[in-house]
Amino acid sequence: MANQSLQLTKDMHSWLQEHACRPSPAMSALCKTTMELENGEMLTSPVQLQFLAFLAHSIGAKNAIEVGVYTGASALAIAEVLPKDGIIVACDLTKDYCPIASPAWKDGGVFNKVDLRIGPAVETLTSLLDEGKANSFDFMYIDADKTNSKNYYELGLQLLSTGGIIAIDNMFYGGQVIDLETTDANTIATRELASFLVSDNRIDYSLLPIGDGLALARVL
Repeated sequence: MANQSLQLTKDMHSWLQEHACRPSPAMSALCKTTMELENGEMLTSPVQLQFLAFLAHSIGAKNAIEVGVYTGASALAIAEVLPKDGIIVACDLTKDYCPIASPAWKDGGVFNKVDLRIGPAVETLTSLLDEGKANSFDFMYIDADKTNSKNYYELGLQLLSTGGIIAIDNMFYGGQVIDLETTDANTIATRELASFLVSDNRIDYSLLPIGDGLALARVL
């Protein structure tokens, strides 16, 4: 037994991926393509992708939201476990990676489940509220600009139904959150969000040392 999380060695990380992940062929191909990109490290880790799908499936999610699409791996992971009439609203600022994401969604048989919306995510989420979709989503994954993470979270609380889960990535921000000499806007925003979430009585809360730190909020 251990009373703290173990630091994974390179060999342990490889072992974990081999024993934790069951990617579909479409997911395997997409992750391979993404890791060949210059900024491939932005890909959500396969272990975390598996966990997000596990969470969404466990709560019987039908409608989901993603903020930060990149090459579409997390949207694919979540869409794969949604029912046939389920939808994931995928919010991104740019169409730059659509030539990678769209074919992967088609290969995975989930293209019709993905509602891709391009533009500032705060505006997209606000528009969903304006469309009368408050309390109509079950799951949300936030992995975008850190200075707006709290704004996305607050809008998510309005969009999700009771029992819905909001997952927020990069809560460790590469370990910079504990280095008080690091004062860039993203690090400060992440520190402030972490302090806010742990004391927010509107949610059940957990922070897991998976990937770069994954916050989980269940709406009460």
